[in-house]
Amino acid sequence: MALKLQISDSINNVDASSWDALAGNVPLLSHAFLSALESSNSVDAENGWQASPIFVFDNDLLVGALPLYIKSHSYGEYVFDWAWANAYQQHGLPYYPKAVVAPPFTPVPGPRLLAQDAATRVLLVQALIAWCENEHLSSLHLLFSSDEDIAACEQAGLMLRHTVQFHWKNVAPTLPV
Repeated sequence: MALKLQISDSINNVDASSWDALAGNVPLLSHAFLSALESSNSVDAENGWQASPIFVFDNDLLVGALPLYIKSHSYGEYVFDWAWANAYQQHGLPYYPKAVVAPPFTPVPGPRLLAQDAATRVLLVQALIAWCENEHLSSLHLLFSSDEDIAACEQAGLMLRHTVQFHWKNVAPTLPV
């Protein structure tokens, strides 16, 4: 296997059907959705969401990918890290830019490390860590990740944040007959 890692500046630099094959049936991770965010300028450097997706190829076959954004603020993540940003500022350190792996403006749980297997997920996390260090980013955030993604992050030695998320289920009551 001859794996090649590519960090891009747009989701449009990879074949849509190859991306969607990895994303599965997750509309908010679909190539069309992420591409629409870019083409509408909803996500761009000016708006604090600079697209930097990562692609992993085995020869010409896309075997791994993830929606990565360089953030210059914490808006639109639905994770409240203002205290972290404030602590950095109080110590004279820059909190931004930071790296976020998630579909923008989307507090919906699901996969973030799009891969054919667990080994490729771990490779993606290792590549993310190295890239963040090389870019001198303050931190790396995988938001609302799947259990498989969390396992890959743990295996790579990342610290986990534990939070609570509430889900509303609109269920019709059962009435006595």
